[in-house]
Amino acid sequence: MIFRDALFEYAKQVKDLGDRLFELLSESLGLKPSYLTDIECNQGQIILGHYYPPCPEPEVAIGTSRHSDSGFLTILLQDGVGGLQILHDDQWVDVTPTPGAFIVNIGDLLQVRC
Repeated sequence: MIFRDALFEYAKQVKDLGDRLFELLSESLGLKPSYLTDIECNQGQIILGHYYPPCPEPEVAIGTSRHSDSGFLTILLQDGVGGLQILHDDQWVDVTPTPGAFIVNIGDLLQVRC
């Protein structure tokens, strides 16, 4: 039950962060702050937890498949191990973890909707 309570609190906090990000995104697009929540971009929340232990030979690892984030926003909290990469100018670039920082990706649906 302790994990359950912590998970629900974490979900609430991340939802609040997402709502605030939608306000800021709306304003940056020249819209009223509630625009993206008014059209229900903030509905639905999925929490995924992945565990990737450090790889002893990363140069021979295949990794996961290339993908884009299909939702509106992805809010990612990295651990200290890292492993996240982005494709920039046809090159895969490592995203160095910053302790306590979230990475926010604009997903496919938000790009299409706006």
